[in-house]
Amino acid sequence: MEEDKIVMIPYVAHESAMNRMERANKRLWVIILVMFIGIMIYFLLPTEVTTSDTSQDVQDVENSEVNQTIGD
Repeated sequence: MEEDKIVMIPYVAHESAMNRMERANKRLWVIILVMFIGIMIYFLLPTEVTTSDTSQDVQDVENSEVNQTIGD
């Protein structure tokens, strides 16, 4: 029966595959760490805009004319 055969993998091939996997895992952890730091920085940055600079005053004047002043 061919199902019972044991496949022998050379030691050199096994070691090279393990080294490649270790390097890939290290790169993956670095990417995860950089993404985590980036997300933390994104959420810690201030995102609110002060409304005092963008306020608008609208006043009605006779004959239904509208005067609009923007800012201060």
